[in-house]
Amino acid sequence: MTTTEIAEEHGVSRQTVHAHRKRGVFPKPVEGEGSTRPRFRADEVAAFFAANPPSPGKRTDLAPRPQGEPVTTTTDPRIAILSALNDPPYNETAEKRCVPWDAAAELLDAYRADVLRAAADELEADDHLLAADELRRMADERPEAQDG
Repeated sequence: MTTTEIAEEHGVSRQTVHAHRKRGVFPKPVEGEGSTRPRFRADEVAAFFAANPPSPGKRTDLAPRPQGEPVTTTTDPRIAILSALNDPPYNETAEKRCVPWDAAAELLDAYRADVLRAAADELEADDHLLAADELRRMADERPEAQDG
């Protein structure tokens, strides 16, 4: 039998027959005269397909492909602050429930000023008056807009 005849008789493709041969599990071809195409004994082929019935679907003899290394991500600290200040929390991906950027900038500026004033109070309590005054001045200034 030729590869084409095997494929037709046993309901598989010629590529399937070649794949079985390549893996070394298919019967060996027999010597024939007058043709360079491999020929196989019908009884050996029938025995092979009786023991290994064709099964449609995905190949199971292949190892799963690696999907790559996991990627770590970082969170923009401004997003973390916005999430803490918003109710419900800010959702960067959906962007459905977020405060407008102007309101968010005001919230961030107020938070920054509160942190600076608290630090100034601590410095003043430890008699670091010049540093405390500088922090209070910084708290009263509006920071320059930053890209990014």
